[in-house]
Amino acid sequence: MSSVLPAEFFNLKSQCVRGFTLNSNRKSVTIHCHRDKRLKPKDQNGNRPTTVNLRLKKLVQDLPLLSLQTFVEIEFLQVVTQDGRRQMESLPFVDVRARYTNRFCRLVSALCRHMSINAVAKHFGLRWGTVKDMDKQYLESTLPGLDPTQLTNLKHIGVDEVARAKGHNYMTVVYNMETGGLIYVAEGRTSDVFSSFLEQLPESTKQGIEAVVMDMGPAYQKAVRESLPNADIVFDRFHVMKNYGKVIDNQRREEFRKAEKESKEMIKGSRYLLLKNEDKLTDIQKKN
Repeated sequence: MSSVLPAEFFNLKSQCVRGFTLNSNRKSVTIHCHRDKRLKPKDQNGNRPTTVNLRLKKLVQDLPLLSLQTFVEIEFLQVVTQDGRRQMESLPFVDVRARYTNRFCRLVSALCRHMSINAVAKHFGLRWGTVKDMDKQYLESTLPGLDPTQLTNLKHIGVDEVARAKGHNYMTVVYNMETGGLIYVAEGRTSDVFSSFLEQLPESTKQGIEAVVMDMGPAYQKAVRESLPNADIVFDRFHVMKNYGKVIDNQRREEFRKAEKESKEMIKGSRYLLLKNEDKLTDIQKKN
C-alpha cells in the first residue's frame, strides 16, 4: 500500500514521508522516507557546509502507531567535511548508530521508572537487554554534568553509599534533599571520596549548606566537619531505628537469660511487640 502523508504529522525533520506498508502479520507498519533534498548537509556540529559522499538507508523503530509496532525507513547521508573527514550527518530524531528514535527511547526510559525492565520489554516486544540499553542511553543523554564546581544554592544535601553489585563495588552518591535530584556520583565510599566533592564546591556554596543527611558511619561525618563549618549533621532515620532495634534485641536477650522460667515465657515472642509503635498495638498486645 502506498500513500502520500504530511511529514509534519510524524515530526521526522530532514525526511520526506513517501508512503507506508502494513506488514503481512498486520501487527506492524513501516513508514518509508527519503531525505529532504531542500536541506543542505552540515557537519555534525551543524556549523559548516559539507558535500555528500554516500546516501544510506536504515530501519529504526519508533513510537507505536494505532497499537501497531512502528518502523521508519530513513535515508541519511555520509558527508565529507571541508577538512576532508568523512562522517555521518546528525539527525535530530535519532542518534547516528541507534536503531530506535529518541522519542521511543524517552518513552521506554519513562516506563522503566515505574515498571520492571522485563515488563517493559514484554509490552513492546523487545529483548530485555535492548530495553536496558535504551534506558541507559536516554539517561546518559539527559542527566546533568554533575560538575561540583558549578553547583550553587545548596542548603540541604544527603550522602549515601550504594553497591553496583551485591556486597562490593561501592559508590558514593550525593543528593539535593530539597529537589531529590542527584548531584554527584563517584567510585568508593571513604571520607576522601566525599571530601573531594566538598572541596570542589564554590566557597559560597559551602558556606550556604545548612545540613547534611547521612548514615551513622564516621567517614562522612569527618568530611563534613572539616569542609562545611555551618552544616549540621542529620542521621538518616532508617539507620537510627536500625540501631535502636539492635539495642532492644540485645537487652531482651539479656533479660531472657536472667529471667525465671515463668518470666521467660512472657519474654519469649515479645520482640515485635517491643519494636512496634505504641499506637499500632492492639488491646490484647498492650495487656501482654
